[in-house]
Amino acid sequence: MKRILLLTAILILCGASLAMAAPFKIALSNSFMGNDWRQEMEKVAQAVAGKEPLKSQATLTIINCDNTPEAQSDSIDSLVKQGYQAILVDASSPSALNPAIDRAIKAGVVIISFDQVVDHAQAWKIETDFDKVPKVQATYIAKAIGGKGDIVIDRGLPGAPISKQLEDGARAVFAQYPGIKIVAGFDGQYAQGPTLQGMNSIMASRPKIAAVFTQGYTGPVIKALTDAGHPMVPMSGFDYNGDILAAIDAKANVIIANNIPGLGALAYKTAIDILKGANPPKHMLIDPLFLATDSSINAGAPLEKIALGVNAWREMPYGFDWPVLPKDFPVQLTAKEAVVTQ
Repeated sequence: MKRILLLTAILILCGASLAMAAPFKIALSNSFMGNDWRQEMEKVAQAVAGKEPLKSQATLTIINCDNTPEAQSDSIDSLVKQGYQAILVDASSPSALNPAIDRAIKAGVVIISFDQVVDHAQAWKIETDFDKVPKVQATYIAKAIGGKGDIVIDRGLPGAPISKQLEDGARAVFAQYPGIKIVAGFDGQYAQGPTLQGMNSIMASRPKIAAVFTQGYTGPVIKALTDAGHPMVPMSGFDYNGDILAAIDAKANVIIANNIPGLGALAYKTAIDILKGANPPKHMLIDPLFLATDSSINAGAPLEKIALGVNAWREMPYGFDWPVLPKDFPVQLTAKEAVVTQ
């Protein structure tokens, strides 16, 4: 038995394909459930795993643990002992899980990190292209305001690498337009309260702005503009059903980026493919999807027009994120199948 496990580990470490017999036993290790996206991610993964052609190929078990590297490392060790052939990891740390991942790989387990990925060289990684997001959103905003005007920018969560990545990407685009000036900023912290507070403070001192680049919620931006009696301006944000409804009701011009909740499902299918003998790229960047009020603007990526019943629903929760999967994914879900019910 030890020789078989050693041979398996050597083959994986060397990048060789290793076909195994289905059905496979796969686990998803998740370290955080504190936002709508993670809950929807799990719902989508479970729904996809329960449909053909994947249903007959593997079983999926989801394990939630505390949001610490210690707790998730213990969870991974436990899953290895339970005989899982692949573990999907939404990581609590990019590097602190590496010793546990080492142990899993040496035991012949396939490790796929997704969303918040690890930096382990032998783990597969699946994540959204967060370089593309600010380029497309900032280009949309710049064109929507005719290349001139005073802009407010959301810096996101202080110290978070993705926040800086989004802010730097947007600033680089706006710098190409001499008529655009970034006049104020705030730390939205990916939360409604700080976003509203930051915008209210800016509106108190800035009687007129042309656009808002935000990394999270657009609903609070719309409320701040409304409360200040300011006309709606073009703005960016991420995909929350309630925010899109607010934009529809306020007739606001928005571009929304979608970090698909189906990343866990993509990791699940990738694990099945690897266990069947495939050898996909170690690092896979997923194209973000974009929803927009004006889909005719050439922002450098396809834009899906915002419409009720298509990508926004009155009956869905505020935090619902749609679409959940790429259109070419072999399993598709309806909005009702993806929504998290309490």
